[in-house]
Amino acid sequence: MRGADRLIEQQYAMLLRRDVARLPELYAIDGSYSMPGVTVRPPELPALLRTWTGAFPDLRVDPLSAVRTAGGAAVEQRLTGTHTGVLHTPFGTVAPTGRTVSWEVVDMVRARRGRIMTWRSYFDWGHLITSLGLQVAGLSRQAQLTAVPPIPAREPVLVDAAWPGAAA
Repeated sequence: MRGADRLIEQQYAMLLRRDVARLPELYAIDGSYSMPGVTVRPPELPALLRTWTGAFPDLRVDPLSAVRTAGGAAVEQRLTGTHTGVLHTPFGTVAPTGRTVSWEVVDMVRARRGRIMTWRSYFDWGHLITSLGLQVAGLSRQAQLTAVPPIPAREPVLVDAAWPGAAA
């Protein structure tokens, strides 16, 4: 049986190799992948992630911390890439800006019987959009620049502990 850790490592490795066509093999048939604004079933996942690898061809993932449970894990990482391709978002299409940006993501992954049941990816769209030099409706450009501080470098932290309330 594949544990959640191994499944997470496999998905990240496939993403970084741009080998996303086989990602559905890691998921239960009734599994799902969610990020702000969109939820897809395993067969739709390759197209969604190609949007990101196409928009950020040099995308890299730097792990920051992880918490493991009997049925899954929460993983925090920093993604960094240069926006040289079109980014399709739930809010519209963003033309390439040429900017190199970093943003933090927390992935909450639940696995059962050696397959991913749910993968929920959380990040701040506002931070990403303003880092690309775009304006969020309702905020002045100056307010956005002062509201989005640079992400400080941190040492990775690994925690092997059960979440309160996690199934044993």
